[in-house]
Amino acid sequence: MKMIKKEFGMIWEHKIILATLLGIMFIPFLYSVFFLKSVWDPYGNVDKLPVAVVNDDRPVTFQDKQLDVGDQLVANMKKQDGLEWHFVSAQKAKEGMSQHKYYMVVTVPKNFSKNAATVLNDKPQKMNLKYQTNDSLNYIGQVITKEAAGQLNNKVSKTVSTAYADTMFGVVKQVGAGFGKAAKGAVKLSDGSKALSNGLTTYTAGVKTLNDGVMTMHAGVEPLSAGIVQLADGSLVLDKGLHTYTGAVSQVNQGVQTLRAGTVPLASGVSQLQNGAQTLSGGINQYTGAVGQLNGGLQQLAGNSKQLQQAAGQLSQLPQGVAATYVLGNTVSDSVGVLTGQLKEQLPKITAAQKGLNSLMTPENEKQLAALGTTIAEMNTMITNFSTQLGGLTEQLNSIGANDQDSAVKAQQVLAVIEKLPAQQQEQMAGSQEDLKQIIKNSQENGETLKNIQAIQGTVAGAKVKLSDAQKSLAALSGLTGQIKQLSAGMNSQGETLDVATMTKQLAALESAASQLKSASTQLNAGVNGQKSNGTYHYTTDPDQLRVQVSQIAGQSSLPTMLNGLTQYTNGVKTAANGASQLNQNGTQLRGGASQLNGGLTAIGAQVPTLVGGINTLANGTSQLNANGGQLVAGADTLAGGIGQLNAQVPTLVNGIDTLANGSAQLAGNSDKLNGASGQVAKGTGTLSKSLKDGAKEVNSTNLGKKNAQMFATPTRLQHSNYSKVPNYGFALAPYMLSVALYVGALVFNLVYPLRKMGGDDSTANGWFGSKVAIGGVVAVANALVELLLMMAVGLTPQNVGGFLLNGIMFSLAAMYIVMLLSIAFDNPGRFIGMILLVIQLGASGGSFPIEITTGMNGFFQAVNPFLPMTWSVYSFRESLTGGFGSGQITQSFLILLIFIVVSLVLLWVATQVLHNKVTYEPGPSSVVQESGNRDKE
Repeated sequence: MKMIKKEFGMIWEHKIILATLLGIMFIPFLYSVFFLKSVWDPYGNVDKLPVAVVNDDRPVTFQDKQLDVGDQLVANMKKQDGLEWHFVSAQKAKEGMSQHKYYMVVTVPKNFSKNAATVLNDKPQKMNLKYQTNDSLNYIGQVITKEAAGQLNNKVSKTVSTAYADTMFGVVKQVGAGFGKAAKGAVKLSDGSKALSNGLTTYTAGVKTLNDGVMTMHAGVEPLSAGIVQLADGSLVLDKGLHTYTGAVSQVNQGVQTLRAGTVPLASGVSQLQNGAQTLSGGINQYTGAVGQLNGGLQQLAGNSKQLQQAAGQLSQLPQGVAATYVLGNTVSDSVGVLTGQLKEQLPKITAAQKGLNSLMTPENEKQLAALGTTIAEMNTMITNFSTQLGGLTEQLNSIGANDQDSAVKAQQVLAVIEKLPAQQQEQMAGSQEDLKQIIKNSQENGETLKNIQAIQGTVAGAKVKLSDAQKSLAALSGLTGQIKQLSAGMNSQGETLDVATMTKQLAALESAASQLKSASTQLNAGVNGQKSNGTYHYTTDPDQLRVQVSQIAGQSSLPTMLNGLTQYTNGVKTAANGASQLNQNGTQLRGGASQLNGGLTAIGAQVPTLVGGINTLANGTSQLNANGGQLVAGADTLAGGIGQLNAQVPTLVNGIDTLANGSAQLAGNSDKLNGASGQVAKGTGTLSKSLKDGAKEVNSTNLGKKNAQMFATPTRLQHSNYSKVPNYGFALAPYMLSVALYVGALVFNLVYPLRKMGGDDSTANGWFGSKVAIGGVVAVANALVELLLMMAVGLTPQNVGGFLLNGIMFSLAAMYIVMLLSIAFDNPGRFIGMILLVIQLGASGGSFPIEITTGMNGFFQAVNPFLPMTWSVYSFRESLTGGFGSGQITQSFLILLIFIVVSLVLLWVATQVLHNKVTYEPGPSSVVQESGNRDKE
């Protein structure tokens, strides 16, 4: 009980949760009112359902009266208020149906009245009243309009049946009047029969004379028939042969005329072929000339590529030489620095100069001076060779670039010539086109490679100047090295006094020369091997380490990559030269073929005029034959027709004479019987007179009025009574939608409210169960009362208000606790199962259609129907709203829903006992409560 009070207290404290729950209470009402009001009384508004009527019927005359069933039908429809009739033409009806303007089109066909008039014929025709519906526009609208069409058909049937009965009764009346007249005539007939007997005696004598003449004529007709048959057969054979002949002549004439019409395009086409062959020959000559020029340029370029490869081979050693020059220059400079430093330290000690110089000229320093002299000589040689190679390379690069561009231009010209040739020739030269395109592509790629190689020319030019300066410095350095050696030798051999001032100047010059050498070699190395390679050098006197530094510096040069591109270029030039040579060799065959083609077309063109003249002569002759064929066929047809008519009449003549002979013989043979029958006629006419009087009396006494005709047309009447009355479609669907809305409200509450969270560590399982069941029960009862009372306010008036409210509360509690059980026991998957249960109840509760006809999914819906709570809610709502189920239905539904509630609560209690230690304990009912509490504190 403590947790229940705490739960409600915290809801009251946090207004957001309270507002949420209040909003949930209105969801079932909103769900129901919006749906039910949209379909409240659709059948009461069918007069707003537009239906097009097309009357194409044509009136007819029946029993001397005008019959216009179509017009009568339209007049009756205009008086009715059932649907919104639109009387339009067939075209407007079709347009309205396509534009969704009409739900149905009723068409009265033009033979409607005509078929109605066949009711008394041997083979009466049905009256087809046609109607077309657009089911996709709205199926319910289709059902309503289809019912209206059935009613129209019944009215038409009634009208026609009534007209038929009126007609039949009129005929019977006429028969009664005729019977009276016939009785009077029978008396006169008896008198006339006596006069007939006297006339028959004279008649039989004349019949015998007629029979003798007819037999004579019959014997002379038989030979005439055989001769006319032979004549007719011959005329038919002649007519058939002439038709075959003229048909063949017509076909030949058509073929010759077609051939004649084709001679003009033939002559024009041959002339165009001749012009095209000459153009082709000229284009091929231009093509082969351009191919020859291209081949010459590429062969010259291929020859220059060999020299370029040799220069590239020599140039590949440049990074190694420059690196060695750089390392040696820096080593010399650093060695001179060490030497001059040692000498400067000794100069102040002039008194001991000789001893100092002797001490400086150690074997190691002497080796350095000797190596310096050798290095100077080698550097002079390398600088001279390098300058020569750079000059030759620059000239070769310029020459190669010019030749390469010239080859690309000539290849482009050859391609242009090929593209002007006919399509067939272009297909034959497809391989040559690909070779020329490859030459142009290689030229573009080689141009990029040459640009990269020529990019170092600026560096090379600067290096040449610096190398010239370095040579001068090396010459001075060589002289100073010699002076050092002479000074040391002189001091050791002659003991001369050292001139300190002179020695100081010489040391300064030596340092300057060494510095210039180092600067020149450093800049040269940066231009060839890259600026980063200058950081690799460090001073050492170990030859192995010096060689390692040289290799490392040369390895950083980008010149080998450029030389590889140059090698690819020379290989591409060789491939292009081979392709151009092959094209040049095929040019001779191509020129020969074009010449042969031109000569052949010239010979054909010379024979075309003769061919055209012969075809024209043949066409004139067939035209004359075809023109005369019509007259010939007409004459044959006339002859065959006349003989055929004559032949057709001969059998009639023969048969007529045979019939006449037979008749005259029968007349002669029956003359005696005729005389006897005339006596019997006189006796029968007396009996006939009496019977006709009795029949006329019976017919005239029969009731044949207007009401009798209507009874004959429609002998039955349909009477309907309601066991229970449902006012409209809204009342019919209300039990279903009210139940669905209450279930949706329960589902929304269990989706929003934190059922698996408790407010403190001291919460118990029973407290958790009681708090959630209490708040859920309050919301469920509120959902039901808000929905049902507000629906009553908007027009849904039940017969049993108590049962109406009781059923809503019970179903709302059942739905609430079922969904709450699933949500607490299985969390979100349980809520999903609750949604699936709603979907199943939508189809299996029998809320919209009778469950007996809901046979989908192999009877699944019918099988689960009795076990769903919504089934019993729908039944109870129907009984409380409109009756028809009996008062026991509300009690039965109450007890079954109570079972659902009790079972759900028991299972829910078990779930809270099992899950109590697994749920989250928080100081509020939800995270929403915590957030609102934080905002209140702020």
